[in-house]
Amino acid sequence: MHIFQVRVRRAREGTNRVRAGRRFLLLPAVSGLLAIGLAIPAGAASANAGPPPGAAGQRPASIGPGLGRPAPDDTVAEAQTCARVAAKAGFSYNNRITTNNGGSYPLIVVAVAIGLAESSCNPGASFTNPGGCVDRGLWQIDSCAWPNVNNTCAFQAQCNADAAFNISNKGFDWCPWSTYAPHGPSSCGTPGPYTSFLSLAEQGVYGFKFQLENQNDGTCLDADSSSVGNGGKIFQWSCNSSDAYQEWIVEGSLGNLPILKNAGTGTCLDLDGGKIGNGGPIFQWSCNTSDHFQQWWFYGSGDLNTNGHADAGVHNNGTGATCLDADGTSKGNGAPIFQWACNQSDGSQQWN
Repeated sequence: MHIFQVRVRRAREGTNRVRAGRRFLLLPAVSGLLAIGLAIPAGAASANAGPPPGAAGQRPASIGPGLGRPAPDDTVAEAQTCARVAAKAGFSYNNRITTNNGGSYPLIVVAVAIGLAESSCNPGASFTNPGGCVDRGLWQIDSCAWPNVNNTCAFQAQCNADAAFNISNKGFDWCPWSTYAPHGPSSCGTPGPYTSFLSLAEQGVYGFKFQLENQNDGTCLDADSSSVGNGGKIFQWSCNSSDAYQEWIVEGSLGNLPILKNAGTGTCLDLDGGKIGNGGPIFQWSCNTSDHFQQWWFYGSGDLNTNGHADAGVHNNGTGATCLDADGTSKGNGAPIFQWACNQSDGSQQWN
């Protein structure tokens, strides 16, 4: 249990204040549209390195038939293994794709169904194809087609998800996967075995939990256990994987953006709709899946970080332009969490 230490908060000098070494860009409101048009920083590894994105239609993501067990043998927990990293990679909850079986599904649902078909969502899965090319990890990224996705990345769950995010054009093109289009990317009209996993994927994209560690501060998003209820504090705290007050459960209804429920308090991460803008409050509130100020979406970086860092921005649906931010001028236990104008290159807005 955390005891919140009373401290004097350093007042912000207006919403236009520029923090040292950090510039801020106000992004347009694009509710739930994850990483569309994302510019990858210079020097960052990307699964789009080499041939341009359009060339993905001429080279596969996976070659083998897929290692997924028959759909009835897979579990919701396995689906959630894929969903946990797919969410942080940036696969959208509320943008849909019309698939080659004629259905319409949220992008993250199709991503998880492909992961189940390819590997039963086993991060260590591998399949050696004739000729020696190896399909690897959750989404079975092929070593010959995508040599820039090295083995360390391919067998790391989050990095594999980020590679799949890039290769699939952020979830809008699954033709390179053999379990989606068994006759190859050039003939994408015939549905593959992924279709039998769609129902399980729909169950798996909610109900899992994760921590959110801030890239700059190295602290975790924490709900104050001594101040539980509407208006209760949300702050930074030293990361502890066994601390329920740092665990956030992804909840919601199919096709809608998720809310983040704290496992310790039972309240949800909420943004003050009456005080929108830089420095605006973030607090606990009674959970309501239809409250836009409790709905969040992730802006995936696309970076292939072999340490498993997602570097994802966490955007609020109610404001459309502010993000979850850890105060870069006040770090450590009890330091503030607030809203700030979204800036994809700001480490204090990137969460792992």
